[in-house]
Amino acid sequence: MVELYSSADLDRLLDAKLALKPLAVDDFSTVRHLHANSLRKHTLGVLSDTEVADFVRLVYSPAYATMLLKEDVYCAWLDGELVGTISWQANAANGLSARIGCIFVRHPLHGIGRRLLAEVELRAHQGGFARLGAGVTANAVPFLQRFGYAVVSSGVKTLAGSRCSLPVVFLRKELSAPHARLN
Repeated sequence: MVELYSSADLDRLLDAKLALKPLAVDDFSTVRHLHANSLRKHTLGVLSDTEVADFVRLVYSPAYATMLLKEDVYCAWLDGELVGTISWQANAANGLSARIGCIFVRHPLHGIGRRLLAEVELRAHQGGFARLGAGVTANAVPFLQRFGYAVVSSGVKTLAGSRCSLPVVFLRKELSAPHARLN
């Protein structure tokens, strides 16, 4: 017999099992693997083969670890498996803006991205930031728009002084009130 779960039941189950933790040095290999595979899988038709290859090359380079260390990175773990990450940092000297560096999830339909985004929004709001921005590939735009982010412009983002440049859409959200903390 197959048990059917309601959406609310699945949310409660995921909330009970999902652990959001800061990036630890022992996580770098797993994070690299998740980021490379997630970008390959979720940007089909959005990025060129060259753009994907350049990004994957960057992910496995020493420069990527340096890039990650400059941001606050949170990892989502489900039953001991890394299923998502999000990073953020201050973006303006005036202390009003923060930005999401990257968000990657293994399975976007499970609500993991929503939980990661809520965690960063809460932390940014608690840190006194009034707005949160992001520069994401086109496939992630609808996700962020569902949570109140508005498109500001589009352009190219060059990552960590590398030769990796990706077409991105820039979005922004005013942080009026923090979300409830999930973990």
